Amino acid sequence: MNKLPLWRNLTLFSLLGLIGLIVVWNGLLASVQHVPLWLEIPLLLAPLVLLVRGIVQGNAQTHVFAVLMSLLYLLLGIWVVLDPQERLYGYALIFLSIGLYAGAFMSAKILGKRNKGEVA
Repeated sequence: MNKLPLWRNLTLFSLLGLIGLIVVWNGLLASVQHVPLWLEIPLLLAPLVLLVRGIVQGNAQTHVFAVLMSLLYLLLGIWVVLDPQERLYGYALIFLSIGLYAGAFMSAKILGKRNKGEVA
């Protein structure tokens, strides 16, 4: 059974979910801003936006980069959970970054095997 579409959909859902969460939370819902919006939103979104094209195209190397990026957002989520006012945001970051990690890892594994088979 081909499970690649499942893992790629999880990766894409989590990636777009992280992008949407960062924009909505920091732009509309955050009651306290520790960093100016003009700095925080682009700084958090830039690495994720750079991944979108490669994930949609099914590039195995981009999926590997997504695995590494997801760990940074997991750490950010753990940091944010410690603030009682932003606990919900932190849990959402953790949940979506774990989804990004799992989906990207499994997609990279499957795509890597396919690409290796094509070369040989």
